Amino acid sequence: MVFSTRHFISLISALLLGMGLAQAHPHLRLAYQLDPMLNQARQLTGFHVSWQIDAQNTLLARENIDLNKNSQLDPNELQAFAEANQSLMQPYQYFLTIEDAQTGKPLNFQVNNFVARDAGRGFQGGIFLEFAVQLAADKQLDQIKLQMQDPTWYIGFQPRLGQVLSSDACSSDFTREKRLTDTQGEQEFQRIHVQCAPGSAARPEAQVSPSNGPINGDNS
Repeated sequence: MVFSTRHFISLISALLLGMGLAQAHPHLRLAYQLDPMLNQARQLTGFHVSWQIDAQNTLLARENIDLNKNSQLDPNELQAFAEANQSLMQPYQYFLTIEDAQTGKPLNFQVNNFVARDAGRGFQGGIFLEFAVQLAADKQLDQIKLQMQDPTWYIGFQPRLGQVLSSDACSSDFTREKRLTDTQGEQEFQRIHVQCAPGSAARPEAQVSPSNGPINGDNS
């Protein structure tokens, strides 16, 4: 059977994201880092999010999205992979909740610049999914609370190298808590508290680079 590029990429993306598979143990792990984006007035405008796909699934993706079999991931192959994954993540709000830590009020946001990057093979390599999270309204430098959680329990998240933030512009506290769920028993949630000090440097176009030291790269 011959598949179109988009059809084939969508099948691989569905496999990676496991939509409809409510397993208690993660089968896909994403190591993340966040980079707060501040405007010139030192208000928080959003975050740049970088997800590194674990080594096993990176190998699977690398093997299946290299459609022309030239042993490298071309820009069009990475773009198709990113677009298919983004469409699957949209109904889940990109597994991201952002709240005002003082009031508990959810904050509206939009996602843009969703891309896939190939950092090559080796310990610091791997495939990354990266995107910008733009808050609906700029926030004063108070505490922001984030949560990354896949409701299907198929994806597990962990901070890359144990560091939530990729820069020292802001600080963060990373906490875990366990809750009893209706269908999955006791499960662990993680919450990230981000605090930006008044003297933080403005980074309106911040980017997270795969060269920052990922831990789950493709070691083949």
